[in-house]
Amino acid sequence: MINNKKKLILGMPRTFGIYKVIIERLKQLGFEVIDISYDDDVFKYKNLWDRFVNLVRKTIFNDRGYKNKLKFRSLGNSVLNQLVKIEGKADYCLLIRADIYPTEVVKEIVSKSNKAIAYQWDGVERYPAVKSLIGLFDRFYVFDKKDMNAEGSNYLSTTNFYFEHLYNKKIKLNANTFFFVGTFMKSRWEEIQKTAKLIVQNSGIPNFILFSKDKNLSNQYGCEGIKLVDSPVDYEEMVKKILENDILVDFLTNVHTGLSFRVFEAIGYQKKLLTNNIDIKNYDFYHPNNIYIIGHEDRSLADFIKLNYQKIDDNTLNQYNFDNWIIKMLEN
Repeated sequence: MINNKKKLILGMPRTFGIYKVIIERLKQLGFEVIDISYDDDVFKYKNLWDRFVNLVRKTIFNDRGYKNKLKFRSLGNSVLNQLVKIEGKADYCLLIRADIYPTEVVKEIVSKSNKAIAYQWDGVERYPAVKSLIGLFDRFYVFDKKDMNAEGSNYLSTTNFYFEHLYNKKIKLNANTFFFVGTFMKSRWEEIQKTAKLIVQNSGIPNFILFSKDKNLSNQYGCEGIKLVDSPVDYEEMVKKILENDILVDFLTNVHTGLSFRVFEAIGYQKKLLTNNIDIKNYDFYHPNNIYIIGHEDRSLADFIKLNYQKIDDNTLNQYNFDNWIIKMLEN
């Protein structure tokens, strides 16, 4: 708990509503929060010219931040209004996915804070426009070991986290259900479909939700246990669904090697996990009773389902709780 009320500028995408949970918890922990997050994912090009200019700048001039300038010009007025209102300096600014903001706006945000921290929770190589911003921050955190090992990088290592205060043990559990929620990506559809079928073959019940703005996808893609939706699942609603299901499912994308939020929600809410990320064996919370790695097990998934969950010790769990995560990010 923070004893003296600290002022924190928080900037991040509003996708899936996790920013609301973070803001509310920061306030509960004693912070005064200045919210400069915005809906960068609702952007549409105004015309073909803007789309063409972005293509030219990205391919010829390697300007991967130009599209973000267009987004901010269209959607970022509320951010600028909030910055103008700040008197003096905030104690901290924390930007998650700093690349959604134009360089000049990041400089303005940093100038309004005594300590500037960034966390790239989607991987540096997935959004390389962030590379030009790294030097503006006092500390720049990544969760992907691949980024940490990149030549010349001076990044700091962290992980994703879970929200312990959202853990409601009274929610009724559905036995043998496997839950996954994520954005539809054509590149990983085959693996997701194959995993759903594997679950059914081993007497489990897949409960997968894939989000896409394309309302016609459900006509092209279909599989038992997979539901395609055209509006994102709000984060708090998703946590309720996590608590209702028996086992969580995590799919590593081909753009990073770090551990996703599903992993930390699994350990935080004491759920078994089905994943394709073999690197999970190298973490302190790994236990073979709790985590099944697809393609790297000598036993069947049916046998894994029958195993009793092995509780993780509190000291290990607590380091991944958001309450402790945020203190380490700000104060270390």
